[in-house]
Amino acid sequence: MGKLIIQNTTKTPEINFDPETGIFLISGVSVPENAIEFYTPVIEWLKRYAEAPYSKTVISFRLSYLNTSSLQYLYDVLNELDKILEPPYVIVNWYYLSGDVDMQETGEDFKGITKVEFNLIEV
Repeated sequence: MGKLIIQNTTKTPEINFDPETGIFLISGVSVPENAIEFYTPVIEWLKRYAEAPYSKTVISFRLSYLNTSSLQYLYDVLNELDKILEPPYVIVNWYYLSGDVDMQETGEDFKGITKVEFNLIEV
């Protein structure tokens, strides 16, 4: 299984998932015009990855802004990761800017509905 790399645009985040290291990143702005078209390949890749995951998967969310249509697909990403229970296991790092209450609360909401280790990290 190869890496999943999607370059960021002004409306879509960078996606960089490396199955050989278990290090995943979603970074930037997520306001795609067609969220289903953007996120479906990501979800499908994660389904395949979950069949034979690395011993430890660490996904970092470094989003500065996201729209409501992105929320559902990020939930779907987390839902796929929830299926990878120990061992191997998953750690989610949700980064948010100091003072960005919306992104902090979004992270707290996701933390409350996932089974994986979930870290809220203020930067």
